This record gives sequence, C-alpha cells and structure tokens, in this order.
Amino acid sequence: MGLVQRLANTLAFERRCIRSSFVAQVRRTLPVRLHLRALPARRIDALDASGYSRDAAPPAWRIGVLCGALLLASACADPARERFERAEKELLSQKMEAALSGYRYIARDHPQSRYAPAALLRQGDLYGGYYRNFPAALEAYESLVYNYPRASEVPRALMRTAEIHLLQYLDPSSAAADLERIRKEFPRFEGEDEVLFLLARAYGAAGEDERQAAALAELTERFPKSNRAAEGRWMLAYALLGQRRYADADREFRKLLYLSTERESTVQARWGMAQSLEGMGDLEGAIAQYEALQGGAGDPAHVTEKIERLKARLRKP
Repeated sequence: MGLVQRLANTLAFERRCIRSSFVAQVRRTLPVRLHLRALPARRIDALDASGYSRDAAPPAWRIGVLCGALLLASACADPARERFERAEKELLSQKMEAALSGYRYIARDHPQSRYAPAALLRQGDLYGGYYRNFPAALEAYESLVYNYPRASEVPRALMRTAEIHLLQYLDPSSAAADLERIRKEFPRFEGEDEVLFLLARAYGAAGEDERQAAALAELTERFPKSNRAAEGRWMLAYALLGQRRYADADREFRKLLYLSTERESTVQARWGMAQSLEGMGDLEGAIAQYEALQGGAGDPAHVTEKIERLKARLRKP
C-alpha cells in the first residue's frame, strides 16, 4: 500500500475520532497534501505517486506521526473504553441503572478488554453497596478473581468479598481466609492497613484473640499514621481488657490518653485505664483515674458510685 493510500486511511480514522482534541492536534501536524514541485521530465519517471524516490525511504518523523495517528485512531475506536467512560460519568451523575448496564455490557461483550476487570469491580460495588444484592456482588467479585487472577483490581475484590462475608453473612472464617490470601498473594497492596483492620475484626468475631491482637499490633506498628491504625488502637486496648490482660490493656489506654486531642477520647482512655487498674488490683490507681473523670464523664453519678465502692473495698481489712 502506497503512502498516499495509508494517509487516506488515517484521515478516515481521524474523522471518526474528530471529538478528540489530541487527534485534532495531530491532524494539524499531519501532512494531508503532497506537493509535487515541477520537475524535469527525466526525474518524473524516478518518482512514485507519493513524490518520493522509489529507492528512498520516507522521512522517519513522517512514519512516527503516521504510526501515532493510527494507534490513536485505534484507541478512539475501542468500544469498551467508550462504554466504560460513559458508565463512569453515569455513576457520578447517580444514574445507577445506566451505569450498571454499561459495566455489565463490558464484562459480557468485551471480556478481553483491559476495562473488563474494572467493570466487574464496579459492578460488584454497585450490587453490594447500592442495591444490597450481596449474592450478585459476590458473583461479580468471584468472576473477577477467577478470570483475571493477576489484575490490579483482584485484591480489592477479595477485600470486598471479605467485608460481605464478615458483616453480612457473619462468616468470619471465610472473611479471614480472603484477607490472608491478599496478604500472601499481593504483599504490596496499597490498602493493606484496611486489610489488617478487617482481619483483626474477623479474628475477634471468630474468638481467636491472639491472632486479633497480633493483627492489631502489626497495624499500629506498620501504619501509625493511618486512620485505621487509630481505630485499631482502641480495638486492641478493649480486646486486651476483654481478655483480662489488664497490664497490656493499661499500657494501650495510656498510649491513647497521650495521643488524645479531644475531650471525649480523653474520657474514654481514662475510663479504660481505671478499669484496667481495677482489674490489676491497683484500687488506689483506679480511684485516681475515676476522680479525674468527675465532671467530665457522661454519667457523673455512676463515676461517684464507682469511687465509693472502691474506697469501701480499701477500708476492708
């Protein structure tokens, strides 16, 4: 195929992508007319229809522009991309039915497209988060994990699956298995702090206290600035208190008191310290913490009752 014919084909592709501003920019730089200067008759025979010598290669920059235009035209003609972008706009506009239809179309009719994994993830999120159709959400996530096992969307699909198992089906064992799979197969997943937090909740619900404490300790140590780490500190302190590990609980509540910047969290941390000290048998220390709560706790009468009860225990021989 001669250069003129290839340029004609390129221009035909560009007309189909005329809405793209970048295509318009390329088109302005693309040589759409070939100018044949008046040449002596003896040189015309040495030229083909493109104006170049039959023996000379076209300039490299022209080939580069041509290849770029062809690639861009091919991208613009990608129906999966166009449908995915339209579905994203519909999702932002709260047109949920239209968005879901678009995502399902991509996964069904263009399974080889690079947009198919993202479409399945969005499909599962809509089913689970908006329609509350958890079986359909699980089906979408499982399809993504099974058909695209190395896609970047897989760990997030596994995490969503774990959330449904834990919070909707009350199946902490399945949730923990999904989350441990993320940690094993995707160690660089950017949402690992969220994974550890959910894993701690799953182990806590399953009654595996030691594993819960280990997950929370890893969360607070590895991701100290994460919002989940702040929640994890409270969860860890109360988990230790529930396990009657009073000295460890007291240590965690003291850390929370030190980090506290709000009145409510300060009261909560002091209350936890008082309970921990009381469990350890340090009644005077517990009384001191309860007294510090007077006037600041939500139920002053209850605090006063606790103080009087502990003082009575101290007076007993």
